[in-house]
Amino acid sequence: MAMSRKHYREAAALLRAALPPKGKRRPTRSATVQEIADGLASMFAQDNPSFRRSTFMDAIFEDHT
Repeated sequence: MAMSRKHYREAAALLRAALPPKGKRRPTRSATVQEIADGLASMFAQDNPSFRRSTFMDAIFEDHT
């Protein structure tokens, strides 16, 4: 099954929801989300050559810097 932008957005939204609230330090939780996001980005990139890993990662972590 080919992944669509809808799938990418849904995955990013789920991972973003799993992050601790902004300003709260939970390094283990954030690292776990990062690890899962990296794995999903790799799978998405294999399925879709035009997939942009940086855009996906930015969508997850944009509010948690």
